[in-house]
Amino acid sequence: MIKSYIWTFVNRFLHYFLILAFALSYLSADIDALFIVHIVCGVLFGAGVILRIIWGFVGTKHSCFWDFNYCGILEYLTSILGEKKYYVGHNPASSVAIILIFVLGFLVVLSGLLQYGAEQNGGIFAPLFFTYSYFYMGDDLHEFFANCLLFIVAIHICGSLIDKFWSKGDAIHSMINGYKRTQKDESVSLNFIHKVIFGFFLLFLFALFLYLLYPKNILLRPSAQDFFTQDSNKITFEEYRQECGSCHIAYAPFLLPKSAWNSMMSDLENHFGDDASLEEETHARIAAFLEKYASNVLDTKFQTKEDSKEITITKTPYWEVAHRKMNPKIFKTEAIKSKANCQTCHKDAESGIFAKREVDYPRLKSLRESL
Repeated sequence: MIKSYIWTFVNRFLHYFLILAFALSYLSADIDALFIVHIVCGVLFGAGVILRIIWGFVGTKHSCFWDFNYCGILEYLTSILGEKKYYVGHNPASSVAIILIFVLGFLVVLSGLLQYGAEQNGGIFAPLFFTYSYFYMGDDLHEFFANCLLFIVAIHICGSLIDKFWSKGDAIHSMINGYKRTQKDESVSLNFIHKVIFGFFLLFLFALFLYLLYPKNILLRPSAQDFFTQDSNKITFEEYRQECGSCHIAYAPFLLPKSAWNSMMSDLENHFGDDASLEEETHARIAAFLEKYASNVLDTKFQTKEDSKEITITKTPYWEVAHRKMNPKIFKTEAIKSKANCQTCHKDAESGIFAKREVDYPRLKSLRESL
């Protein structure tokens, strides 16, 4: 047996880059304060998958898909108990695992970007924010694909550990130093074209990382929040902001259904204890504006039952679910004073988007610590 250089630095770099990006994205998924880490690492993971697929067509011999061993997986697995069959490149189990990782990786990233657009109104799929009913299960689907990917990765890792400690193989070592034991010299090397391609990979990943940190990048940026000013209601919208925004923020109309707005507008003389009466013409214009963009008209994540007359936004189902983990005492602090003061923590409160990346987490943390 001799040692052959099988896995070049390109293979090992992409291998560990994918591991790191997926691990960081997965571990930060349920931590709201690290949401930006989750989406940035998720996009980088997707980019890594694409680059590895490209390398699977233009890379060195054992990196290419045509060198994978897709047949004989049962024979290979049963051979572990007896005389194990060795492969210079990928064995049948790792070949299938890698393809599944690529497919699931693509689905994870795609479903994540779709859900980011439908729920957070951000990125290239931001227009889906107003077709939310088609993607209301997107979050569950995204989590399902991520867990399936984690399962395949776990099996892949277990296979590598079995190879090392049971079969005394060198699969793990080969992904560290690039060398495997072979019957004859099977070494590969990077030619000039390979080095240029790898240089492009590194430059692309570095540039993409910097671009994702740019607040206005097209992949993750919040959508332009001017959808109320796209038609003839622009003047009415400004009137609504002036009249209703004089005492509190002008809440987005799609936070309540038509019935709730009608109930509210019909009793402005007793508007949460204050007299908010309007001139008749102004009242009619604003009422029509609120009905046009109500939650049961626009298809958003805030959609409620059409017959609901609950005029308190903080008592709507979405608000209660979104704040279920919050300590109720925090809303009584001097900085917030009321559940209705959304703008204290949500930088985009007046737009009605309430995206996770627009939450003022440092301030929220300080408020929690002050309790």
